[in-house]
Amino acid sequence: MLAVFQVLQAFGYYGFGTLAPLVLAGKGYDIVQSLTFSALSFVGYPIGSLLSVPILERVERKTLITLSGLAMRGFGLGFGYAHSTALIVALGFCYTLASNLFSNAYHVYQGELFPTRLRATGAGTAYSLGRLGSAAMPYVLLPLLVGHGADAVFAFIACAMAGAVLDIGLLGPRTTGRSLDELADSTSGDAPVTAATAVSPARASTACHHPNPGA
Repeated sequence: MLAVFQVLQAFGYYGFGTLAPLVLAGKGYDIVQSLTFSALSFVGYPIGSLLSVPILERVERKTLITLSGLAMRGFGLGFGYAHSTALIVALGFCYTLASNLFSNAYHVYQGELFPTRLRATGAGTAYSLGRLGSAAMPYVLLPLLVGHGADAVFAFIACAMAGAVLDIGLLGPRTTGRSLDELADSTSGDAPVTAATAVSPARASTACHHPNPGA
């Protein structure tokens, strides 16, 4: 589940930042205008990260990934088809803002899917597959841009983001407010946390490896 998600999301998150100036040039803007519009759009990145700080602890991570991924899909399609300068900048800003909400949420989420002893291996392996997706991205998106234009590029990105959202939405467990023991025992994510079972991830992991010396 996580490996598929990482490969697909790489096209959505990195594709926009990499190709936005080229897409704008393809719409007829000169290099100065393209870079200016891209820079204005990229202001959304730090703002999205700041917004994620209070939101991450208040919204279920799986839900936040799904909603922000859908927002990226919509804003990306709008950016690809837009021709008004104001609309291009506004949609680009919204896309980058949503993308950092998305990125911060899934980075927290993927670490919560594994027990402590497997976390580095599990999350690291999936993340490395995402970087392979990033490496393949120019060889997929640039021919689309040259051959079919910006519309085709963002249609492809929208499909990739739809796949990533469906992957997490259908297969990913809920993690917010749940212990590592619960996540290890269930992949459905439907069981609520009770006062008797709600322990911190650190305590759950420690209990697995360090039996009570007084027992």
